[in-house]
Amino acid sequence: MTDYAVGDIQGCFEGLKRILAMIRFDAKVDRLISTGDLVNRGDESLETLRFCMDLGESFKMVLGNHDLHLLAIAHGCRVPSSSDTLDEVLSAPDLQKLMRWLKQQPLLLDIGNYTLVHAGIPPNWSLDTARRLALEISSVLQSRNLTDFLEGMYSNKPDSWSESLSGPARWRAITNYLTRMRRCTSDGKLEFCEKS
Repeated sequence: MTDYAVGDIQGCFEGLKRILAMIRFDAKVDRLISTGDLVNRGDESLETLRFCMDLGESFKMVLGNHDLHLLAIAHGCRVPSSSDTLDEVLSAPDLQKLMRWLKQQPLLLDIGNYTLVHAGIPPNWSLDTARRLALEISSVLQSRNLTDFLEGMYSNKPDSWSESLSGPARWRAITNYLTRMRRCTSDGKLEFCEKS
């Protein structure tokens, strides 16, 4: 089996198909790995989601911030922005099936000797800490706390990690590191000076 990792697809299904044709991707013997952000910006988010889900065990991914944004909109916790390109997904007859599948995807993935996340792991976390905290968010996505998580996801604070954080502030900090971090200080303070 050959693993092929691809970054932000962001609803650009035709581009993804061209790349897969170039590498002669064969789902019977190969595996496609996405580093997150399957959706938004491009016009083919629905096709992208369906294709990736239908690959079954030949597809693995980590969630990105755009994937979580779609979940927040689909669960009524956020209103789409004018720049979102998610209308087709939100009106799809299989929306609930797609959202159930998306919620089951991790925020951190170990593939052989590699560990994947969408954005980054701060220097003040060990890899084991990152794994534990990513699993914590995966558990929240499957729990009755889902709405609290999705409603509280949109903020740049707290910008520093502490094990004493709890509830939505804790979940938001973990999620911001793994899905939105672009830069941080050597002690792990997030710097949101770029749009993420």
